[in-house]
Amino acid sequence: MLVALPADAAPSLDAGGDPRVQLVASVDIATEIVRSGGVLPFRVRVVDHFAAPVAGATVTVEASGGVVTPASALTDANGLARFTFTAKVEQAQEMVLLVSVQFEDAFPDEAQQTVIVIPPLPQRPIYARPEAAAGAGIGAAILAAIASTEFGRYGLFNVVVFPLYSRLKKEEVLDHFVRGQIYGYIMSHPGEHYNSLRETLKVTNGTLAHHLRTLEMQGFVKSLRDGIYKRFYPVEMQIPRHKGIRLSDLQHHMLALIRSNHGRTQQEIADNLGVTQQTVSYNLRHLNREGLIRMEKDGRAKRYFPMDT
Repeated sequence: MLVALPADAAPSLDAGGDPRVQLVASVDIATEIVRSGGVLPFRVRVVDHFAAPVAGATVTVEASGGVVTPASALTDANGLARFTFTAKVEQAQEMVLLVSVQFEDAFPDEAQQTVIVIPPLPQRPIYARPEAAAGAGIGAAILAAIASTEFGRYGLFNVVVFPLYSRLKKEEVLDHFVRGQIYGYIMSHPGEHYNSLRETLKVTNGTLAHHLRTLEMQGFVKSLRDGIYKRFYPVEMQIPRHKGIRLSDLQHHMLALIRSNHGRTQQEIADNLGVTQQTVSYNLRHLNREGLIRMEKDGRAKRYFPMDT
């Protein structure tokens, strides 16, 4: 005999009678490797047991080392809460991000993510006179010169990381690190175009194309065709539709510096902004092409001035 149950007597979740939602937390991260002192962006995604995004859930993140900013945040309409992680180390170290999520009348959840923090590359020494590079200085200069090349950085990177994390393939370690560099640069320079990314980050065409395609497929960045350029933005950012000259944050800072103090040299601009002279040279060419600055020679030095218009 079949007996019809009244609507309010229908069994609830898992037939256990408890109607509360079960939260499920996961960590979205573009790379598991970050340089000491660098900023690693990541997201925490919160869904319910039906895989539907949960908005307004409280996400708290603690780290076994380093600093997470902010310490807690609420998820948006897509169930995402955004954080950054940074740490300083003198030798390669593994750290763990501990995530906990809570929501009113819901079962909480926890998740964790391992991050590898590696020490910074040695700085290239600056010598006042050529003869100062003699003796032990020659060895340091050679090491710094090797570190300035892509091949050299690859070798030094594996010397530091591989002994501690031999279970990782060298190719995987390098891929994760380079991808994180690309993603972090797009986060801080939204709208940067492909050629600028390649020139600034000093990566090959094939390497950049591979990692950008991976970041797009994984939902971290999005792209927009802009004339001859292809520009990249964080996926959560609304792409500006206005026309006209687009400058990166660094180019805005350089232009403001030149306007505030006419006649700056490339080295003076690089020292003031804490970037390499090669990076300054590339961005100055862009500002010059856009008609925003002009260059005058002063002996062997090149000085830069704002345009009058």
